[in-house]
Amino acid sequence: MTPTRWSLVKRAISGREDLCEWISLYWYPLYTWARRKGWSPEDAADEVQEFLGKICSRNLLSTADPARGKLRSWLLTSFGNHLANSHARSTRLKRGGGALHFSIDLPSAEAIYQNEGLTSDNPEQAYSRAWALTLMEEALDRLSRDHERSGRSELFEALLPALEQPFEGSSYNEVAEILGMTPAALRQASVRFRQRYRRTLLDLAGERLGITDEALLEEELRGLLGS
Repeated sequence: MTPTRWSLVKRAISGREDLCEWISLYWYPLYTWARRKGWSPEDAADEVQEFLGKICSRNLLSTADPARGKLRSWLLTSFGNHLANSHARSTRLKRGGGALHFSIDLPSAEAIYQNEGLTSDNPEQAYSRAWALTLMEEALDRLSRDHERSGRSELFEALLPALEQPFEGSSYNEVAEILGMTPAALRQASVRFRQRYRRTLLDLAGERLGITDEALLEEELRGLLGS
């Protein structure tokens, strides 16, 4: 597999605030892995927050070796080492404390974890699937912000269900009437919306996974979601 595009990591390292914002996007896959390993919700959240805070404050990504593989694998290995050493620490950095630049909403995190209904108890498989779902959520967020900037938030909300299942004929008529569009115009907008989401997801995943070949990228995403 193609290794992570580490040039993105190096650019993040050059600006600590950007690094913290970037790396904190991926706390949930680590939380999922810790929960599957048997950690309680509270302890899993504490450990993930402390681990990512340590990466930010100590610039630990600067010590990562691109030759050793993917960023998500490096994060998981490092987090596993962090948990293994947890008992040796005499102090704990609690949620919301210290000089962290992000915090974990534990009730929301645990609700997402419980509602996802992951079929595998394997922590590594759960981690991979959570990583893919995080990418999908970030792609949706990008698409939402783009629509908001162009004054089309209402269209975004109306078309969002079409990502899971295309509208049927009657649905086009109902939604089109609400938006003040013709069914034909809405149908075209729905097709473009799905195409744009796919493109946004692939571009984002390419950045995060470091894969430039589109066929390999789609295969990687299917593998992550199928884990």
